[in-house]
Amino acid sequence: MATGQGTTWVVVADAHHARVLEVEDAGLVPRPRGTLRPEGAHGEHHGPERGWSRGADPHPLEDERRFAHQIVQALEHGLAENHFRHLVLVAAPRMLGILRESLSRGLADRLRASTHADWGHVPDRELAELVRPLVQIWPERG
Repeated sequence: MATGQGTTWVVVADAHHARVLEVEDAGLVPRPRGTLRPEGAHGEHHGPERGWSRGADPHPLEDERRFAHQIVQALEHGLAENHFRHLVLVAAPRMLGILRESLSRGLADRLRASTHADWGHVPDRELAELVRPLVQIWPERG
């Protein structure tokens, strides 16, 4: 049964990738819309020439902030194109905090829910079922 609520984008993110699921109306099954990976990341492990050694980046927070900015830019584009009316964020605690503080006013106005959960490893099929209860019928904001 359609509620007329409009499309919700659910962003499930961690430091390595973000998946956007689209729910056309409350109660409907979420569908994968796309995946973002940090710019320049193709699964490669950077060596000392990038300024760090032993396979560990000494600046993971900076990388997460850059990636969060990239996610927000993609969301801004979707908002400008009227692809969604509501927004839900799901991310590991640190990434969720970075994302929330990075949202523009327009995106923050669309944010209906956020939850800290590390679902980056969850397969798409299972992710849709985990996400479904997060998209509910929200009262109109005045």
